[in-house]
Amino acid sequence: MMIAANEINKILVINLAFIGDVILSIPLTRALRDTYASARITMLTVPLTAPIAELNPFIDEVRIYDKKGSHKGIIGGIELIRELRNEKYDLAVCMNFAVRGAIVAWASGIKYRVGYDAQNAKWFLTHIANSHRETITHETHNHLAVLNPLEIVAQDTSLSLKKKTDVQRKIMDLLSLSTSNPVGIICPIGSYPLKSLPTEKYIEIIKQLRSKADIYLIGSRTEKVILDQLAVEAGITSDRVLAGTLSLPELVEFIRLAKFMITVDTGPLHIAQAVGTPVIAVFGPTDPRVWGPRGKNDVLIYEPVDCSPCWGRKECLEHQCMMRIDSQKIVRAVEAILR
Repeated sequence: MMIAANEINKILVINLAFIGDVILSIPLTRALRDTYASARITMLTVPLTAPIAELNPFIDEVRIYDKKGSHKGIIGGIELIRELRNEKYDLAVCMNFAVRGAIVAWASGIKYRVGYDAQNAKWFLTHIANSHRETITHETHNHLAVLNPLEIVAQDTSLSLKKKTDVQRKIMDLLSLSTSNPVGIICPIGSYPLKSLPTEKYIEIIKQLRSKADIYLIGSRTEKVILDQLAVEAGITSDRVLAGTLSLPELVEFIRLAKFMITVDTGPLHIAQAVGTPVIAVFGPTDPRVWGPRGKNDVLIYEPVDCSPCWGRKECLEHQCMMRIDSQKIVRAVEAILR
């Protein structure tokens, strides 16, 4: 049932998931902005993803649910509820399947609460969305489905992140980037090992591309040892390894500056989509129909086998979905972008 616009002055979007989920929720926040044009939209998210949420052009404020810090335990949870109650939100949109968001919305006294029926969350909601997926669709469409009970229909699933020119200048100075030499980024490691290509394939790709572009490797601080070793074996210098070096806003602007990015299914893939950087996306155990790239200049590299997508839930000894990937196909895709 549609809620009249004059009833909604403040909206709380609860998104307590990962970087990709926060980016792919941009169409949902656009739909809310289009429907409730005068409402103030706040996103409640976790510390890791808050800097990305702040770049969403359709929200006004970001609040942090810090379950390991100020909102830890029962006392911390009560403090979070007190903070949210004081804001007097009119509508809560609970984006994730976990029941936690629905409980937070209910306990915060928010009049209208929409979310999925997973994990018995329906007992805490006023408007209930079906969590069952009838067809396989991209995650942007899946996120928009939570608005179905509000009769909000949105067609625009494009992504965008605010541009920070000052941060971009800082990155160019920090890395001594040349405007004449193209920058290429490789994000070789996913959230679990099965998402990644074998090391020897990355080495082959880098060796063929390092004369055509300035190649940088990105990853988390915990991946630095692996990336340093990859750089040595592929013949690029250690200053091209950015493992936990950049803040999230800096990473966004660095990816925006790049001519291309080679990546597995992980957060930076979605950042590239939101800033318009061409992506060569390598998929294996996950489904590109759900998480894959959609830009006109993007290239999907995918060689499915009988057991894919397995979502990393099965024991895999041969890793055939990634072993079958032809590294030359990736090189040719980059060369086409650089022409």
